[in-house]
Amino acid sequence: MYGRPFAVREGLLIWPWTFFLFTWSAAAFGPCFTLLVTKITETITGKKLVKDNVVHLLSKISGWMIITYIIAKIIDTIYWATVTVPGLGFNISHFYSNNGFYGYWILVTEILVCGVIPGLILIMKSTRENPTLRIIAIVLGVVGVCLNRWVMVLQIMAIPVLSFDTWALYIPSWQEVATTVLPVAYGIILIAVTYRYLPVFPQEKELNRTTPVTE
Repeated sequence: MYGRPFAVREGLLIWPWTFFLFTWSAAAFGPCFTLLVTKITETITGKKLVKDNVVHLLSKISGWMIITYIIAKIIDTIYWATVTVPGLGFNISHFYSNNGFYGYWILVTEILVCGVIPGLILIMKSTRENPTLRIIAIVLGVVGVCLNRWVMVLQIMAIPVLSFDTWALYIPSWQEVATTVLPVAYGIILIAVTYRYLPVFPQEKELNRTTPVTE
């Protein structure tokens, strides 16, 4: 067997680096997803559902968690590229070349564009409280964590494992697309039903209270 250790990481006691960073990224970017869902719900309903101070606080928490995560991710990536991979007799170019799709652009997009940039926007008060910049940072954060999951699953499987193999580019079938659309549709229905019948946004009445017209 001839393996290419794209996801090989050294262990830290009982916590492998990959698992540690995987869960850390979920906690860091989770608030971005929550804010994005809230923003979409506000846009659809035409109502303000959450106070600004709550949004700013959640954005700030997410921003600092993203920054700390991305620093750890950069350190881990540098160590992997300069120590782990050469120590196993490989070169980092094996994982980002000789194929038509998986390249260094993925690494730059995940870490810099969808990691460093949204983190910096969300930790600074002036940019965090700017609605346009904040939503850009939130969207970039959500895209970044999705890209990380995609890389950790598909790129590992796409890398040749035998000396005579070539890169395998994955294209989902219509059945796979359908089974992906179904849970997304279920999630949309679930959010709609809970918004209609449960007090998901307790500040909604206060924020959308109308002043009675006096004659």
